[in-house]
Amino acid sequence: MLSDVIIRALAATGLTIVVNANGITTHSVVMSVCIFLILECSLLFNNKIVYGLLTAIPFVSAALYVIIVNFPTKLIFLLSIALLSGFTCISLIMYSKLCEYKATLYKTRDDSKELEYTLRDKNRMLLSEQDQQVHLATLAERNRIAREIHDNVGHLLSRAILLLGAISTVNKDENLAPKLELLSNTLDESMEKMRSSVHDLRDDSIDLGKNFEEITSELKDYKLTFDLDIEENMPANIKLTLIGILKEAVTNIIKHSNGDCVSVILHKNYNFCTLSVSDNGTIPSKVKDAIASDNYEGIGLYNIKNRATSIGGDACFYTDKGFTVFVRLPFKKE
Repeated sequence: MLSDVIIRALAATGLTIVVNANGITTHSVVMSVCIFLILECSLLFNNKIVYGLLTAIPFVSAALYVIIVNFPTKLIFLLSIALLSGFTCISLIMYSKLCEYKATLYKTRDDSKELEYTLRDKNRMLLSEQDQQVHLATLAERNRIAREIHDNVGHLLSRAILLLGAISTVNKDENLAPKLELLSNTLDESMEKMRSSVHDLRDDSIDLGKNFEEITSELKDYKLTFDLDIEENMPANIKLTLIGILKEAVTNIIKHSNGDCVSVILHKNYNFCTLSVSDNGTIPSKVKDAIASDNYEGIGLYNIKNRATSIGGDACFYTDKGFTVFVRLPFKKE
């Protein structure tokens, strides 16, 4: 912008010198002021046609002024005006090209930065996906090991316990009886520890956080808020029940809710955990009365209640502000 102003100021100065070359008069001063104002005011217009016309008017006016007024050696002054117009035109074209190149350069730089940020985000997502794949592969391997131990080692131990029981039944040697009992207790203890190890491996193989993420990913048209107190050392039956209840609640929201927000809250205590799934949809009065009287028709709500009560927990449904599924599950051995 400053360069454009300077070019026009130089052109206006040259035209002013030409106009006043035959003597400073009132007309020449007025002409000089008009030339300067028109050249500088042309910067205020973005339209190329108006911009070009306002730039050309001072040069044409100066040439007419030289022709009309009795200038000595008019040809020299007209040639000077032509040179000034050529200088101004070339300078403005070069300045315009320079501005275009700068704009292109800035756009290229901005696009490069944007692509760099996008690439970084993609790399972060890729690393996260790779970590998740490794985690899932680890869980699958744990599950396989647990299944192998259960099917092979468990079968051999069971057969050994049965054979030892048969031997103890037909044994007549009283001196051998204590040793057989000790061996039986050792095998029973081995079986119990094997079952405990398999149980722990299978508990670890249920990724509660991943399952919650996959289930809630179906709520693409809702604004989701989470408050999850997830601990992977929860009993397997609690994990499976929470996953089943969340699936039923999400399906119920997709089918029946007209809201746009969903909240999922999971809190864990020492002896129990609670899960709350809420949406802000409107509930008809008839449905509210049916839910309040436990006389609802939806099989999904029955499934939620049955899942909770099957492990000693309970489930409640609230319709004050939208619809809320609330379950409380105690930590008990399977």
